[in-house]
Amino acid sequence: LIIVVISPKYKSDVEGDGSDQHGLHTKYIHTQIQNEFILQRCLNFRLVPVLFPTANQSHVPLWLQSTRLYRWPEDAKDLLLRLLREEKYIVPPLGKELMLTIKPL
Repeated sequence: LIIVVISPKYKSDVEGDGSDQHGLHTKYIHTQIQNEFILQRCLNFRLVPVLFPTANQSHVPLWLQSTRLYRWPEDAKDLLLRLLREEKYIVPPLGKELMLTIKPL
């Protein structure tokens, strides 16, 4: 899984002029993540976008807005379940199999 932490600084780094002043290669990593998303036919299997308290929907990249967003710290429990790959709701067990009987008329 890839956690994408979204903040106003992240948006300015990936949409900025291209210079990487702090040496984190944010724009390059963002492009690689976007390429993987496109190669997976825009199905999100690995990306976990997390909105920090200072961020809002406008800070999320357009291509990532169709995925489930987690807000920190409000969605901490759901985020933990996603990282552990566990379901929030337990599926009830299946009942007995039904038997189909055909009677000729």
